[in-house]
Amino acid sequence: MTTLGQLAAGIAHELNNAVGVIDSKAQRLQDTLSSWLATYQPDAQPFFDVGLSQGQGVSSSEARSRGRTFEKQHGLSSNKARLLARALPQDADINVWLADLDNALHFWEQGRELHDLQIAAQHAVSIVRSVKQLGGADHERNEHVDINDTLQKSLSLLQGAIRGVTVTQTFGDLPLLVGSSTEFAQIWVNLIKNATEALADTPSPNIDIYTFTSKGWLIVTIANNGPVIEESVRRKIFQPNFTTRKGGLSFGLGLGLSIVQRLVNEYNGSIAVKSDADITTFRVRLPLGE
Repeated sequence: MTTLGQLAAGIAHELNNAVGVIDSKAQRLQDTLSSWLATYQPDAQPFFDVGLSQGQGVSSSEARSRGRTFEKQHGLSSNKARLLARALPQDADINVWLADLDNALHFWEQGRELHDLQIAAQHAVSIVRSVKQLGGADHERNEHVDINDTLQKSLSLLQGAIRGVTVTQTFGDLPLLVGSSTEFAQIWVNLIKNATEALADTPSPNIDIYTFTSKGWLIVTIANNGPVIEESVRRKIFQPNFTTRKGGLSFGLGLGLSIVQRLVNEYNGSIAVKSDADITTFRVRLPLGE
């Protein structure tokens, strides 16, 4: 394990410069675009800023519902109605967007793409930093973390993977937890990615995410309607290098759920999985603390 830790730290050191450049250039790109818009396209700036600050502000299921409403009420094509449903903040004046919808959606998309790029870059920087702990570097867990926010960021990181999947988010009013936002994002990214892979052959794939508190615990459940996980598999599912994928070797090397369990345990929490013919649910419990 010492050799593995040294190897991981060495790889992290080599990656650190590359992801650091991506992170800094993403910020530079934001500054350049914002400055250009303020000078040459001031009317477009608000739409760009909405995309940049919020990304896609609603779940895929809510976007579909709002989109159908916009399609009927405003005579929009289904594609534009769905895009507007993703972009329009709940408290915004829709008429401002409809006045020049093509431009509004264009500049919102530019802001959203940059938003997602920055999240991915910052996540990569944090992951590289956290890998260094395997080589003996200090690792800080002193942030006040909004768990709902880390889930939203995880969904942004997995935007490509969850395309075509109906994702429902039911978030409770949660207290902040002390820890590392990067580690919590690692937990959710692995669990959501695991769910999307399980849904590969499911005709109408769904992922349902719930957060709530109960009796001194913060609880997150991530459920999918994919195939049942047999009991023999559930007993081994958190073991390192265990995978049900052919050949036992793929991206992640079967370590994803093992990492999830390790991180949850380090926060004095617990993770469990239940599965039947209708639904598979991963349930994470984290102590609320004092």
